[in-house]
Amino acid sequence: MKLPITKALLAAAAAVLLATACSRNDPQQNIASAKEYLQKNDPKAAAIEIKNALQINPEFGEARFLLGTILLNGGDAAGAEIEFRKALAAKHPEVLVVPPLARSMLTLGQTKKLIDEFGNTQFDQPAAIASLQTSLAIAYAALGQPAQAEAALAAALQSDANYASALLTRARQKAAARDVDGALQVTEAVITRDPADADAWKLKGDLLLYGKGKPDEALASYRKSVEVRPESLAAHAAAVTLLIQQRKFDDAATQLGQLKKVAPQHPQATYFETLLAFQKKDYKLARELMQQLLRSAPDNALALELAGAVELELNSLIQAQAHLEKAVRSAPHLAEARRLLITTYLRSGQSAKALTSLNATAGKDGLEPGLYSLAGEVYLQSGDAKKAEEYFAKALKLDPTDAKKRTALAMTQLALGKTETGLDELQEVAASDTGTAADLGVISVHLR
Repeated sequence: MKLPITKALLAAAAAVLLATACSRNDPQQNIASAKEYLQKNDPKAAAIEIKNALQINPEFGEARFLLGTILLNGGDAAGAEIEFRKALAAKHPEVLVVPPLARSMLTLGQTKKLIDEFGNTQFDQPAAIASLQTSLAIAYAALGQPAQAEAALAAALQSDANYASALLTRARQKAAARDVDGALQVTEAVITRDPADADAWKLKGDLLLYGKGKPDEALASYRKSVEVRPESLAAHAAAVTLLIQQRKFDDAATQLGQLKKVAPQHPQATYFETLLAFQKKDYKLARELMQQLLRSAPDNALALELAGAVELELNSLIQAQAHLEKAVRSAPHLAEARRLLITTYLRSGQSAKALTSLNATAGKDGLEPGLYSLAGEVYLQSGDAKKAEEYFAKALKLDPTDAKKRTALAMTQLALGKTETGLDELQEVAASDTGTAADLGVISVHLR
């Protein structure tokens, strides 16, 4: 006996609803859908499906692993580490989870922790061995253990001679040894084998920029890296930084717009937005943006360095000092942060602190040449005019035409009682320079 048409439709609808309900309660369906999205290069949609699966089953190891992979590829290493560890806790296979977990730890700077936790981990799959050993090689190198680094890298390449990350690590070693051509050759080989390797394009850009001094070719490589992996924050950052350095602010803003499309809330996007405002001398906007950045990344040394620079330009010396001291404490190697801190001490009349901080920057060969002029100011304010004259002379030797350095040296000579020499130098600078510092110096001498 046939059902009436309305009853038939209701039965069909009920069947569809039942199937939908079943799929909503089956996280495997969500994961299958997520994998389809990943094949289509749509990580955002995939992440939504994975989170839906985790709402049903928070202990779903494969879902945790896939979410960690998406986060790692998107530049969120901290979030990725959390998900990978949850995947391990859910008994997802270590051979799959540990290699990307190691990469996330490496990105977070957890080099010693990585070695302590996984230094003796053994796998029987070549891909897993190559990945983990490459991460260990980088970690050992960062800790100043070259023999262990070489052994780990050799193990990675022995396991898989074409493993791209290991080859790029070898290229970086060559670059560090000043073999830029050799590094480029290895990098080009990786690109030839896989033209969609975003890391290789990024490294090629670095080699062209810092090793060969070819900024335009480097920018093309960075943009190629972005093209093949739009979510690559490192490539976006390199391109934006280079454009700002070239003072191509409109192009930098366009590139920054692309970065914000893939990571609108990422602190790195806010950092570059702040840096761009700073370079344009819009210090009020830079301060507003920086306050946003410090709320999300209060301990980031580069953010603190930039915050200090902004406050220094706004003559907010107490706040500048607070930011810069914190930056130097967390990252003593940040030369620009220390230079800005010394400048802040000078402006606020803290000559003793300026001198202490200056001495802390000196290596076994003394001060970096770029600090000579600042050192002259520090010693002059500290009352050591003879030492100040020495450093101003060194600075002027590096750039004999710099009017500010010539004026500073002349004023120091006057302070030492070398009136005739200092006055002659001031008059010569005043005659050739459009600035007023030397003119004021001449007037001051004549008044005295």
